[in-house]
Amino acid sequence: MYPFRPFPPTELMDQAEEEDAIRLAPAQELLAWVKDNYLTMGGQLHNPDHDHIAELIHDNEEFLAFAWASSAAMAKKRMVLGQCEKVMFNQGGWKKARQEQQMRDWFGFVPQYLITIDAAFCEQTSDREFCRLIEHELYHIGVERDEDGEIIYSDTTGLPKHYLAGHDVEVFFGEIRQHGIDSSVQRLLDIAKNAPFVSEKNIAACCGNCVIN
Repeated sequence: MYPFRPFPPTELMDQAEEEDAIRLAPAQELLAWVKDNYLTMGGQLHNPDHDHIAELIHDNEEFLAFAWASSAAMAKKRMVLGQCEKVMFNQGGWKKARQEQQMRDWFGFVPQYLITIDAAFCEQTSDREFCRLIEHELYHIGVERDEDGEIIYSDTTGLPKHYLAGHDVEVFFGEIRQHGIDSSVQRLLDIAKNAPFVSEKNIAACCGNCVIN
């Protein structure tokens, strides 16, 4: 079991500072912590919305992997603190072989999904913000469902069909100011009226910053 929140390796940050470049490294300890706390029944942060991931990850260790990045990335003039991607490789020449080799060197396999987390952010952020970031990235691994909300399984593999999911709500503040809220934003407001399922006690039990510090 991993009762304490994992922190990025100091050597990764030191090397990035020396080279003045972004460095990346596998984060197997982060995956183990996520499995214990988010993807296991009875875990401090267990969320049944992710059970379709848990169903796969406990039977297929090659489904998901985590990596640390020494600093945030920039996309559309915004800082990216975490990124979930469906692992795909460039074709042509040795590109695919080189990229697959990097995955095998890091993890021992080629994952279907890879979540990369900003190590610099995780070094200094609060337990709640850290947990929220991890939760956010897990939600990007979506599962196909039928009209009745039942998970769709592949006829060939017998496993759930997954896809890279977008955000539930994606609007601009100015848009809401000018035109008001739509049904998706209203649903978000209705949910926000309720207390969060994850309490400070749950987070303290699996992150341990209060114990460490």
